Amino acid sequence: MARLIFGKLLAFLRSSLLALSLLIVVLIACLVGVMFLPEQVAMKVIFASLWFNGLLALLVLNIAFCFFPRIWHRKVTAVSLGLIIFHLSFILLFVGIVYDSLFYFRGTIRLTEGETLDLGNPQSYDRIELGRFFKLEAKLKGQVAFHKLLTRYMVDGKNKGVANEVSIGDGSNVVQGIVYTTRHLKYNGLKFYRKVDGFSPLFILWDSEGRELYGAYSPLQSFKQKDDKYLYTTGTANAPDSIPFPQEPMNPVFRIQTIYDPNLKIAKGGDVTFRVWRFSEHHSEKGEEIFSGRAATGEKVKAGDYYLSMNEVRYWASMDIRCNPGLPLILTSLWIGLGGIILTTVARLINNKMG
Repeated sequence: MARLIFGKLLAFLRSSLLALSLLIVVLIACLVGVMFLPEQVAMKVIFASLWFNGLLALLVLNIAFCFFPRIWHRKVTAVSLGLIIFHLSFILLFVGIVYDSLFYFRGTIRLTEGETLDLGNPQSYDRIELGRFFKLEAKLKGQVAFHKLLTRYMVDGKNKGVANEVSIGDGSNVVQGIVYTTRHLKYNGLKFYRKVDGFSPLFILWDSEGRELYGAYSPLQSFKQKDDKYLYTTGTANAPDSIPFPQEPMNPVFRIQTIYDPNLKIAKGGDVTFRVWRFSEHHSEKGEEIFSGRAATGEKVKAGDYYLSMNEVRYWASMDIRCNPGLPLILTSLWIGLGGIILTTVARLINNKMG
């Protein structure tokens, strides 16, 4: 009975119809994921799902059972050795893809100069994508600190553009360095890449007696205008907008929109334009507009029963954090496969000349 079941299982795994069916299903799933679904949705429901990776694993087994039993008792020649190496690389490639899609991590983290965030805290990230078996708190240990933004970073007399000085780690295991467009930092299997940067002014709320009630650095979005200049303002990545102010742990009093006009002659200098509305309980609605005007750095403006000011400007930086544990196996398999193709091709050319 056991032998009969094993024979049927072996025949199933060696079936050409199974191979064709798996390839069609995988191809259709890839087309749907790439063409019709948003990237994050496609990763969650297809590419990082158990069912899709299970199909890939079954395809690997099918390829192995179709190819290797056929050459098991044959004489090994240079041509057949090349084919064996190529098929092994093909299997390794799929193993690497499955492993990577189940254990990968991609996140975007944003910090203001002088700020430190915990890598293992999901609230530290603007965006997170991770494989089904990636353990956030176990893998992302330590902290990331943003020390300084360098607007013109020089290496061997060459301008590398904007760069971020950061440190990553925990306790004695800390990596510190400079991240710019063509250079990233590595820590504990993670890679940190520079993404975008911007201004992060310090806005302060004062009471009518001039006492400081609340202060926070607020990252501003940058929008390119028709004259190729940039508008630095509160809002989302898509459009300028107002934001509740102050924020936790205090309750909002206003909705404010700020527009920062940097002074190109003074580092981190400039003025700010405030637009202030009374806070509305409805998330997207503004109440009565109570102030609109321009102020210099450190100058207070009266908004109802309070005062507002912009007292300092720092930079913020956004970094992409990636973990792709299957990538070394994928790259290695490609080199192995190339070696197998070269060996088979050279061996056949030699055989043709000798024949």
